[in-house]
Amino acid sequence: MLIEDFSIETSDVGGYSVLTFRKRFSNTWELFHKSTVKYTDHVYLIEGQNRLTFGQAADMAVRLAAHLREKAGACQGDHVGILMENSIHFIISFWAIQNLGATAVIFNTRLTTAELKRQLQFSDLKVLISSTVLSEKVQVIPSHELYIQTVILGDDWLAKLPALGQTRPLEGISEDNTAVVLFTSGTSGTPKGVMLTHRNIITCAFRAGATVSQGIALALSKGIAQGPTSEESTEDRYLLIIAPLFHIMALEQMLAAVFLGVGSILVPSFNPQEIMGMINHGDIHGLTGTPTMYWLLLNKTAIRGKKIDSIKRLGFGAAPMPPDLIKDLREVFPFARLRNGYGMTEAPSISALPDMYMETHPTSVGKPTFCTEIKIVDPLSRKELGPNAVGELAVRGANVTRGYYKAPEETAKVLQRGWFYSGDMAYQDADGFIYLVGRSREMINRGGENVYPIEVENILHLHPKILDVAVFGLPDPVMGSIVACAVVPRPGTEKITIKEIQEFCKDQLASYKMPQRLFFLPELPKNPGGKVIKNELTERFSRA
Repeated sequence: MLIEDFSIETSDVGGYSVLTFRKRFSNTWELFHKSTVKYTDHVYLIEGQNRLTFGQAADMAVRLAAHLREKAGACQGDHVGILMENSIHFIISFWAIQNLGATAVIFNTRLTTAELKRQLQFSDLKVLISSTVLSEKVQVIPSHELYIQTVILGDDWLAKLPALGQTRPLEGISEDNTAVVLFTSGTSGTPKGVMLTHRNIITCAFRAGATVSQGIALALSKGIAQGPTSEESTEDRYLLIIAPLFHIMALEQMLAAVFLGVGSILVPSFNPQEIMGMINHGDIHGLTGTPTMYWLLLNKTAIRGKKIDSIKRLGFGAAPMPPDLIKDLREVFPFARLRNGYGMTEAPSISALPDMYMETHPTSVGKPTFCTEIKIVDPLSRKELGPNAVGELAVRGANVTRGYYKAPEETAKVLQRGWFYSGDMAYQDADGFIYLVGRSREMINRGGENVYPIEVENILHLHPKILDVAVFGLPDPVMGSIVACAVVPRPGTEKITIKEIQEFCKDQLASYKMPQRLFFLPELPKNPGGKVIKNELTERFSRA
C-alpha cells in the first residue's frame, strides 16, 4: 500500500477541529499519481477481456484530460459530468477530470430522461462525458432546453486522443476544493448535489489501507495469515466492483484499490452466474454487496458446497446479515472476513462492524471508523444524549461533505460547527456500538408510541423466509397509525404468516412495534438510487 503510517491528528476544517490522517495527500490526483508510479506494471482495470496496468490507465487519463482541455475548454475548477456504466471508460474519465483539477459530477444511469435533464440543467457543466448508449438519453432532450458539450467515449475513443499528456502532480488544488458531486437518492425530497472534497475522497482511500493494516496486525497477533502481507501479494489480487459507480459505496471500493495497489474488476450489472465464474477463477480477493446479492449468489448458482480460499473480504451495506446467511457464507468462503458498513453520500463510512462481532451484535452497524466522531442528540435541541437513548445521529470528521451544491440553506440545516446532522435516528450502547432505528421523517406514531421502521426491518431481515422487507405506517382510526410490512419472500420457502412474524419478533421487539399487517410483493418499489419508496407503499396499501 502507498503509506504505512495511519496515525491520526486534528486539523482545522472550516474553523473547527476535525480528525484526519496525519500523512495524506494534497489532492485526489496526487493520490492516483503516487499509486501509478509505485504500481506502474500492476494490473489495475479489468473489464471482460480488456486489461490495463496502472501505468497505462494513467497515460490514458492524462491524454483524455488534454483532449477535454483542447476540444471543450475544460480546466481547473470546471464541472465535468460523467454519465456512464461501470467500465474502464468511467474510471479513466474520473481520473482525467482529477488531472484537470476539475470537479467530477457523476449522474445516476438509471434516471429517466426527465430526471436527468433536471440534474444536467442544475449542474453547470462545462462538458459531459458519456458512453454511446447513455448519450441517447441526452440527445433526445431539445437543444433549447439543454446545451452541453458532450464527449462520447465509443470503441475508437483512444485513437482520437492526443499522444502526449502530463502525469506530474497537480498544483493549486487543495484538500478543501470539491473533487466530486454525487446526487442523493431523493427519498426525502428533491435530490441534492453533495459536494465531496479532496479530503473526503483521500480519507476514503486511506481508511481502506488502515483497515487492511489493522486486519493484518490482528491476524498476526493470533497467528493467522489473512490479507496481503507483502507488496508482491497484491499483484494478482483483485476487488470485484458490482455496485454502480454513481454510488459512494462503489467509489470507495475504487479508491481502496488505488491505495492498496490492487486491480479492479468491473461489471455493468449483478449476474450471479457471471460472478460465480469470476470467483471460481481464483483472482478475486474481495467484494462488497447487499445481503440479497449474497443470497442470490449462494442460492441461484452451484457455488454451495465449495470451499473457496481466494476470497479474503466480504463487505455489505447497513442492512443486517441474517444468521443463516452468515453461516452459509462462512462455509463457502472459510477464509473471508465479513464487514458491515454504514455511511451515506454526505459522510461515507461512518461506522463498521467487523467480523468478530457479527454474531454478538447482529443488528448493529458497528463503531465509528477512522477519523470519525459521532454523537446522538435530541433532534430538536441537539443536546447530546446518553447511552441507549434514541436520538439523531451526528457525525464529524474528514469524511463529512462541505455541503450541498447551490443550496446554502439546506447546508446550514445539516452542517453546524463541523457536525453533520444525518436525520438518521439511532442509539449507541455503553460499549460504543451504534444501532440504527430509522429516519426521523419515517417514524410511525402508534398511539403515542414511536416506532422506527429500520429497527423493525433489522429484525425481520434475520428471518430465514424473508429476502427483502420494508416497514411503513398505515392509518388506523383508533391508534392513529399501525405498523405494516411489505415482504419479498425467499424463493423456495413456505409462505410466511403475520402470526409467524409476530412470534419471531416477540422476544426482540416491544408489542407496539409488532407488524399488524403483512403484504407480499415480488419486489419492493425503489427509486433509481435503489432506495425503497415508502410513500408509495403507504398510498398503495392504505386502500387495501
